Amino acid sequence: MATKRKEIIRLLREGVSQADICRALHCSKRDVSATARMLKDTGITGEALADLTEDDVRQLACHRDPAPTVYIEPDLERIARELKRPGVTRKLLWYEYGNTVTDSGAKLYSYQQFCKLIDRHLSQTGAVMHLRHTPGRTLFVDWAGDTLAIKDRVTGTTSKVYLFVACLPYSGYFYTEGFIDVKQTSWLDGHMNAFTFFGGVPQILVPDNCATATDRSPIYVTVINSAYYEFAEHYQTAIVPTRVRRPKDKAMVEAAVGLVERWICAPLRDQVFFSLSELNEVIWAKLSAILAQPFQVREGSRESVFFAEERAALKPVAPVRFDLPQWRHAKVAHDYHVQIDYMRYSVPYRLIKETLDVRLTSKQVELFKRGELVAVHQRLYGRKGQCSTATEHMPPNHQYHLSSYSPERFRRWATSVGSACEIVIESVLASRPIIEQAFVPCANILGLSRGGRSELLEAACARFNEFGVLASYTQIRHQMEAIRKSRETVIAPDTGSPGAVEEPAGDDTLGRTRGAGYYSRQIAGE
Repeated sequence: MATKRKEIIRLLREGVSQADICRALHCSKRDVSATARMLKDTGITGEALADLTEDDVRQLACHRDPAPTVYIEPDLERIARELKRPGVTRKLLWYEYGNTVTDSGAKLYSYQQFCKLIDRHLSQTGAVMHLRHTPGRTLFVDWAGDTLAIKDRVTGTTSKVYLFVACLPYSGYFYTEGFIDVKQTSWLDGHMNAFTFFGGVPQILVPDNCATATDRSPIYVTVINSAYYEFAEHYQTAIVPTRVRRPKDKAMVEAAVGLVERWICAPLRDQVFFSLSELNEVIWAKLSAILAQPFQVREGSRESVFFAEERAALKPVAPVRFDLPQWRHAKVAHDYHVQIDYMRYSVPYRLIKETLDVRLTSKQVELFKRGELVAVHQRLYGRKGQCSTATEHMPPNHQYHLSSYSPERFRRWATSVGSACEIVIESVLASRPIIEQAFVPCANILGLSRGGRSELLEAACARFNEFGVLASYTQIRHQMEAIRKSRETVIAPDTGSPGAVEEPAGDDTLGRTRGAGYYSRQIAGE
């Protein structure tokens, strides 16, 4: 809770309402109000907040007075539904409310106050509220219902283009862009391009409950998905989704979507576009014309109001663009490395055989054990099998003369096999930036000599040395199998059969070719 309480303090200082904080951080009203009182009493500044640790925040919270006694609130929505049922009266519902199990110190409303609460709720039901928006505070985001299309020049097939819409409700200034799909990457790219278009970031993002914003949860429970949450943290903004099946909660973006569908989608319905960039250029040209049109019942235009009153209220855009992470799982091998996309990354040796969570971005690999960061590496690209090993991850006694695996041991083992095998092992040892990284590949290759297969391993190594390539365990094993099968299918000369022709022995290139003697026996009916 300490980390969440620190986030509550930050949002309170930025002027976000307590109700919006509850929805954004999924915390109780009691926690938010208690934190607000703590903030008021202590007078924490922005600089002091940045220096506070989790323990500091926890200690400040522990010194607060206990929450005051509160009344148990009746479920007015359920009561309104129950009153429509035959035979159900207010008195009956009050008796049922009185049977509610209460905590010590909690109180129940009297019958008179209970009826007043019902009357107030019934009078407010169905009322339409005019929302007053603050400059730069909220940004409504959504996908337009109508779609456009692009056509492939070669095949003639068409692909749908979905329009992302982001609207600032105070000025009505909005941004739209076409994407080839509605996946998470397109959703976040639309947000980032909108921030660049606006030249700033709002305090709150207001999406609906689409899959790219929230996880699929039971109704009445909204959970922001992990990628969208990390995105909001990166740009220092909060996410407050609308209620399920309540389109009036985002009326401004619905109005912007209507403009997009009427003045962009409809006029372009019969035009043919051959690329997404070509289509977006036309979309943005039409968008500029819409934003410059004057209001009908208000002074100025969306563009003029935005630059005059709202642009300055937006927060600066983060200098580094958000990089959408991927999450995976990986098991630590005996050489204290994990393999990700054919690349190997080290972790502390005490985690051998453990399964870790891996967070991947285009530039970095982060490894976690039960939420704790245990290793960070720059992501490797290019040749498969590269290793990134940190010295501090190695065991203290990992020295050549103390380890059961050492270069000297592998060299002696290779010498017992043959000169060609020595060359292969030396190449593998020299191919790794840290020599310990070559121990497992060397052990695997030399293990192929067991069971009387040293001569086959030597022959396979000689084949690879002829071409001067670095061989892997799998390649050498396949080459050994090919040599073995080639030797088995070469039949020795049969001088006792008529028409037998002597065949050259020991030529591995013959493969599965059979001699003339075999076919003469088949004709004779043997």
